[in-house]
Amino acid sequence: MKTPFRRIGCKACVLFALLAATGRADPTAVEDADGHFAATFPAAVSRSNQILDTDAGQIIMCKAYAAQGAASFTVIYCDYPEGYVASTGAPSIFKGAAKDAADTAKGTIRSQGDCRLGDVAGLEVLIDGPNREFVERMRLYVVGDRLFQVTYTGRPNSEAGKDALDFLDSFRLLPAPASK
Repeated sequence: MKTPFRRIGCKACVLFALLAATGRADPTAVEDADGHFAATFPAAVSRSNQILDTDAGQIIMCKAYAAQGAASFTVIYCDYPEGYVASTGAPSIFKGAAKDAADTAKGTIRSQGDCRLGDVAGLEVLIDGPNREFVERMRLYVVGDRLFQVTYTGRPNSEAGKDALDFLDSFRLLPAPASK
């Protein structure tokens, strides 16, 4: 026969197990030679690749992401057709990527401003989810025909917190191998 204390004890064990499962994981340092980037994710990293047919032609999209609690940490790089970025211009690529991210999140762009990664100019965007359920802080960079999107998504008002900034600031570009 289960007593009230025993029921509470069992529920407490289940609660602690759930909290431990969603708690802090060990950071995962990623050096992606194919993507020419490195970043430190706060948890184990998953990956996916996709080919997108767009008006610009086929775009290859590669994604590395991790989740920890209510937050997610993502690096996406998109390879555009050769010469597309130069003919379109980085500002237009940034504007389109920011709009697509806001549309996908069903959110609105709160702010955007210039940012830098070494000598690479970029755009930082804050997107509020519908009813301010979440926030995205995204940094966009273009190198050649590749667009990098480095994104933290979390609870409202967490976009300037340690977890967000540690991840976003850990992103760096790796040198592309010399052509043969």
